[in-house]
Amino acid sequence: MNSTPLEAAQMRGMTLDQGARAIAIQNPSARNSTFVLAISSGMRHELPGEEGMLHLLEHLIYQDSAAITSSDREAELNSVGGVLGGHTHMDYTEFYETALPSDLSGMVARVIEQVFHPAFKPEQINEQIHAVCTERSQRLAPAPGEVLPFPHLTCQYWEDHAHGHDGTGDKSLFSRVSVERLQDLHAKHYRPEHAVLVTFGPQEPSEMLEILAEEMGSVSIAKSMPKATASHHMEARQNSAKNQIVHDPGLPGRRLLAATSAADARTINEAFLGDLIVASLLSMQTGLDSSVGIFGPADLTENDLFILVDDTGLDLEPILRLRALASVDDTILQSAAKRALFTVEKSVHDDERLARTTARDMLLRGSPSFSHELVSRLRLLSEQTTRLRKLLLGSTQRLATQPWHTLDVTPTLQEDA
Repeated sequence: MNSTPLEAAQMRGMTLDQGARAIAIQNPSARNSTFVLAISSGMRHELPGEEGMLHLLEHLIYQDSAAITSSDREAELNSVGGVLGGHTHMDYTEFYETALPSDLSGMVARVIEQVFHPAFKPEQINEQIHAVCTERSQRLAPAPGEVLPFPHLTCQYWEDHAHGHDGTGDKSLFSRVSVERLQDLHAKHYRPEHAVLVTFGPQEPSEMLEILAEEMGSVSIAKSMPKATASHHMEARQNSAKNQIVHDPGLPGRRLLAATSAADARTINEAFLGDLIVASLLSMQTGLDSSVGIFGPADLTENDLFILVDDTGLDLEPILRLRALASVDDTILQSAAKRALFTVEKSVHDDERLARTTARDMLLRGSPSFSHELVSRLRLLSEQTTRLRKLLLGSTQRLATQPWHTLDVTPTLQEDA
């Protein structure tokens, strides 16, 4: 295993013997330590028939494993005052714990063991299918018409399976899932060479990297399993632009959901920066909310969507709203840049988010410092009015000429008696 300094200060990285990439971030004043393990498989890696299974896998990894029950693991974590989390994204899945620095070795050992050696007990599989379905229904229930940009706009926008299916999981999992199928799926996707490990804390980076190397050295993985592929990047196919109408009898007013292609976010480029400014300007208007990306800025590197949610009730198409932005004054434009900066800073504003974002960026972009660089670029831009206006005009013109998909959630018309 080779250790090399990374670009950002107080960071060091290495590639471990089994192929996992490891990063240690030191902050001598940190009161807690965080460990993140991210795997380069998410909902867009699911093949037909596997819809929702990678989300289910994430849930099952927090159940019993080969070495410990979930209740004993939870008691162990509670005894050190730790917290945990996990999320399935479109292109990756993450698991993390935060606790006192003295428990860093324990955190690393717990997460690595549960991620690579889940037990897949039938009764827990059924319980977690119920949990996945409940999570989905609770997420949709507050939305007008139970319609959200994800999964409804994505399913409408994309023609191909990888981008256009709903990977959150539903009751059909009961008939599609078996222990053997989950074991095969886990063996295919959850491999050390698909992983990025990040530690954050006050310890010396070399000490943290040594802990990661030692714990990953105990992972035993079959070498004969087929590698997961990322062919979905090449298969992306858009449907023809269309408008769908969803009637909701309890809705007080109209809601319009709209989507078009977002700029590529593999690198920090002019189009991506411009899209961030445009989304901020739209979101500053009462009744509008806009986002560069289904799951937020930079959570995907490509084939992401620019989203507009319009609760104004006005009959204005997204293209008209974009064209109106050309006349904003300099003060509002600078405010939009600061709002974009605040949005991006949320991904690195605390120790846990910093570690998680570093893992994501290393996994998807091969650069642990992408988000830090993006924050720096936006901070400089916030005072460069001429440059901001050029970015704004470039993105509004591009977005206005692209096809838009819309979902019109509208009150059901009541017939006269």
